[in-house]
Amino acid sequence: MQSQPDRTPASPVSATAADPRREKRIHVAVPVKVFLDPNNTSCQLCCTYEISLIGARLVAVAGVAEVGQTIWLQRHSKRAKYRVIWIGTPGTGHSGQIGVEALEPASVIWENELKIRIMQSR
Repeated sequence: MQSQPDRTPASPVSATAADPRREKRIHVAVPVKVFLDPNNTSCQLCCTYEISLIGARLVAVAGVAEVGQTIWLQRHSKRAKYRVIWIGTPGTGHSGQIGVEALEPASVIWENELKIRIMQSR
């Protein structure tokens, strides 16, 4: 029996269909508001590249400077706390992007229609 090649992606977003990921995801551009401080009313408008039930890949946001940073995303009236899990490296295909993961997965911000699309993907 031949051994399988290592399919560990170089970055979290470089995986292919043959590379299983923890979560199903869909490529969809949805607008979200990003808050760097939950006590401040100022936010930045941002757009997703793809979403999963517990995370998202977003257009990079000014003020997001390091992996591990906590931010809050809001979609319509739902807001949840997320952790930055990766930042795209300049000069790569992921420059200007960030990956975030929900810190409280029970309080996802996606409406039911998006949740259903995620669950039906693949």
